[in-house]
Amino acid sequence: MFSKGGSWNTAKYWRIPAAVSLILVVISATVTVSPGVLRYVGSGHLDISLYYASLSMIVAGLLVMSLVLRYEYTFHGPKEVAVIGALSALSAASRLVIPIPNVKPCTFLIIVTGYVFGPDAGIMIGILTPAVSNMFLGQGYWTFWQMLMWAIAGWSGSLLRKRFPNISIEALAAYAFIWGFLFGTPLDFATWLSLNANVSILPAIMVAGVPWNLLDGIGNLLFVLLAGRYTISILERYKRRFEIHYLDSEAQKEYLSIR
Repeated sequence: MFSKGGSWNTAKYWRIPAAVSLILVVISATVTVSPGVLRYVGSGHLDISLYYASLSMIVAGLLVMSLVLRYEYTFHGPKEVAVIGALSALSAASRLVIPIPNVKPCTFLIIVTGYVFGPDAGIMIGILTPAVSNMFLGQGYWTFWQMLMWAIAGWSGSLLRKRFPNISIEALAAYAFIWGFLFGTPLDFATWLSLNANVSILPAIMVAGVPWNLLDGIGNLLFVLLAGRYTISILERYKRRFEIHYLDSEAQKEYLSIR
């Protein structure tokens, strides 16, 4: 955590909010399972369920902050930053101009960006998409959850590239379809937490979200099938423009040491 000279290494700041979020999860889980522990701090009559919505929003927000800080302390060229900004604007705008509920190309764009440009780009577009579009659609506890889940979608796109570098469009479409549920189900759970975590209504809320998650998945599948190959081709061509290929191994070592 400290440099050789003893000063604080700011590149590791991103670990602090992640650690705090983990602590909050452990504490809330402990209190949920054993409410009696509150007596030790003089809060024996506290109803923890009233605070689940706030706790979940704080935890999701801290995790998003951790991802942003990690990106800030990682080297990125100006062209990469520019493409992240452009794709984030495109992804956010697509939520506003397409009138069909839950049928948006956001998840498709975020996964494809992570697939082509790597985890950092995918994560940042996942975070920026709801941060910008919700200024028009409405902010709430769901914003941090959307930012977190879409960030994970972008990160998963980069993992998909490592595992399946020549994945077919059909397989990518199936993967995007699954993400309709991977994205929507945690948001349904967050909705339940916002209603004081009443166990009796949990099944109803989760079942009610299935048609919307299915619609989201179908939209993802269609966008990949219709535009996936073309979009990946465009992004790959742009990526090649700012790739650096070294003929001198010493120059490569010097560049990597700067990074």
